[in-house]
Amino acid sequence: MKEEIGKPNDLVPLALLRAMDQFYGIEYQGEPEMLYSFCAEGKSSPKRKKPLRILYATFLRYPNVGGLASYITSIKTGFERIGHQADVISPLQMPPSFFQEDIPRAADEIRAFLVGRYGAANEKFVKNLSYLHVFQRFLKEKDLEQYDLFHAQDLFAVFLLGYLNQTYQRPLFFTPHGHFTKSRMKFHKIQKGSIEEAYFSEIERQGIRASDKIITISDSFHEPLLEYGAKEAQLTTVHTGIDIQDAPESKRAEKLVIACVSRLTERKGHDVMLDALARIRHHLSGVDIWIIGDGNMRGFLEEKKRKLGLSNVFFFGKRRDVPALLAESSIFVLPTLNDNFPIAIIEAMFSGQAIVATDCGGIPEMIRHEDTGLICQPGNSRELADALVMLITDQSLRERLGKEARSYAGRHLRQELMVSKIESIYQSFF
Repeated sequence: MKEEIGKPNDLVPLALLRAMDQFYGIEYQGEPEMLYSFCAEGKSSPKRKKPLRILYATFLRYPNVGGLASYITSIKTGFERIGHQADVISPLQMPPSFFQEDIPRAADEIRAFLVGRYGAANEKFVKNLSYLHVFQRFLKEKDLEQYDLFHAQDLFAVFLLGYLNQTYQRPLFFTPHGHFTKSRMKFHKIQKGSIEEAYFSEIERQGIRASDKIITISDSFHEPLLEYGAKEAQLTTVHTGIDIQDAPESKRAEKLVIACVSRLTERKGHDVMLDALARIRHHLSGVDIWIIGDGNMRGFLEEKKRKLGLSNVFFFGKRRDVPALLAESSIFVLPTLNDNFPIAIIEAMFSGQAIVATDCGGIPEMIRHEDTGLICQPGNSRELADALVMLITDQSLRERLGKEARSYAGRHLRQELMVSKIESIYQSFF
């Protein structure tokens, strides 16, 4: 009975089954399953350009508030403005019955399969596999034949589209917005050498193999992707661009305002910022600090603020009027410990902020030290404190850095520039 329950089935992709079998020392019976790309990049010419039907897919929550959602919205609306059709598919579009009935049913079957094959079931895998299985079914029910190309926005979406594309054989593009496995290992959510590392790394490798082109939002993605098997020819960088048509005019508050916009999570480094502020409290007379965003660290951070006696630090929670708030501030700080190419920094650049950020991911590709802002080492509260004092006490420096940041963003980080570059990449496959 145990062998029957643990028999391979369509609930667990064979590539992941093989990875788990290898980890647990079970001899895998069957041919290794590898995903492949199908389309060759050529040289597009203006005569060959045509309106495209584009599918953007994400396994994550969309629509939602955050960098990924902002990117998808920006690229979708940007392509629609120049005459293409762009649709987005995400799990949030699935009917309630998929969440209430189908996913729990799949989870029960997957759990039984894993117990039967390995003697135990990792609940992270049960959850992930059940959602993957049901979302893949949802994708299959869509008329994917209508699209000229697929563009996945996370490793799970490219993994699923890689499977489906064995049938459709469309150009498949992949834009990662984070280093899923490596990031979780860095923050000890996944242990090195664990079954979880083997499982999620296999998803990354298979998605990369299935991609015709990987369009990264910063060059900082290239090295990790190469480590997972990407080829240099697959990789190209197009920096994120945002729509600034409705950006409000600057209207600085009477007090000097330092703004920080991000989710309140461990990796964003808000506790480091509070330590930095405590170091320079004698410079904070007439200064307000606005922390904009919400997350699981909020209670901890509010308590730390109280203990440090930082009465001029205010928590705003999640807001939808961030551009208006930035228009009232003069200094923007993002003390992140691990990041990629944060849209919050781009928004701050367009609002003319003097920016302090950290040497993480692609941030130094847009914030050039003492040119478009100031760069500190992540986790270094002393460096952050020194940078903030420089900006608080030197108005001319604030104004110069803010002006340079806005100028750089205007030249390089506009929505239409991003869309134009990605359109050229798309068209090179037709």
